[in-house]
Amino acid sequence: MKMTTSVSIPSAEYNLAMAYAHERNMSMDELLVSLIRMLPQYEEDQLWNSKDEELAPYTMEELNARIDEAEAQFEQGKFVTHEQMMDELKADLLLC
Repeated sequence: MKMTTSVSIPSAEYNLAMAYAHERNMSMDELLVSLIRMLPQYEEDQLWNSKDEELAPYTMEELNARIDEAEAQFEQGKFVTHEQMMDELKADLLLC
């Protein structure tokens, strides 16, 4: 059974993930699978509870700063369109 999902990734992080995968001759699918397989190595407490004290909701200033940064990246052309992302994913899937 083949499952599909969609993930929203900011372009900077997407490009880093693509570069990381490319350096290791991996497709994005292979990278995601390897990351998912690493999760059971960590105890649930390590993943979720260890940083609970540090968690806090974003302030309005932080939210506005994130929005401003995203808009600036968009204005500078630092984004991947849906069509570009789908073309890259299809190319990766064809190589697997």
